Amino acid sequence: MKIMTCFVDSSAWVALVDSTNPKHAAAKAYFENLLDNNAKIITNNTVLDEAVMELSSSINKKTAQKFMQIIDESIITIHLRMDWISRRVRKQVLNQFLKSESTDLELRHFYILETLRRKNADIIFTFDQRLKETGFPLMPQES
Repeated sequence: MKIMTCFVDSSAWVALVDSTNPKHAAAKAYFENLLDNNAKIITNNTVLDEAVMELSSSINKKTAQKFMQIIDESIITIHLRMDWISRRVRKQVLNQFLKSESTDLELRHFYILETLRRKNADIIFTFDQRLKETGFPLMPQES
């Protein structure tokens, strides 16, 4: 049986960390499900940068630092796979963004789409409904 590959977006990371976030309970339950099912969890450096920025402004920098410490430890122990957006990939993604006719997707979404393609992701763990436009399934399902 194929192991599911799940990309985690900044909206999911923030909801996981911020207990006051309205999506916190759903994020926590879904993340625990991913871990229980031994899913391959991936993210990229641009998404983590967004999450750190959001946590710094919505909670505080100490929380953002703790988040990055946990992320770094997860990468070292191979529980989390990181896709580093290089200069070459960045240039390619910028070109895709500038050629795109989409009015809903932002540049950050194109970085996510590139990681999804390169890492053969099956689903996106996100609360950003604009990512529906990528054609990948979004989880957890909004009710």
